Amino acid sequence: MRVGPEDGLAAATPTEHIERIETFDTYERGFITHVQGLQAPVAEVKQAQPKPLKFKVNPYEGKEGENLHFWVREVELAMDAALISTERLRVAFTLSNLGGRAKTW
Repeated sequence: MRVGPEDGLAAATPTEHIERIETFDTYERGFITHVQGLQAPVAEVKQAQPKPLKFKVNPYEGKEGENLHFWVREVELAMDAALISTERLRVAFTLSNLGGRAKTW
């Protein structure tokens, strides 16, 4: 899929949004794998515990125009960066980032 300047997100269909998200996700995962491959020799020498990073995720409120798919990806990236690995903690983190009417769902 090729996107030109005349193809804004507002003009895209929901299917095109999902396609763009999946394309970006594939690119991102490939890039992460590439970077991890470059870091592997350094990691073997140090063998230090990774330090968790903290990212702020804007709460999803369920308002019109909010993109749930992008928000879910943001939450996943934040959890991975924070080294949150158990399902229970991941659910708690996700719920803590809901706001507005989405929090009452």
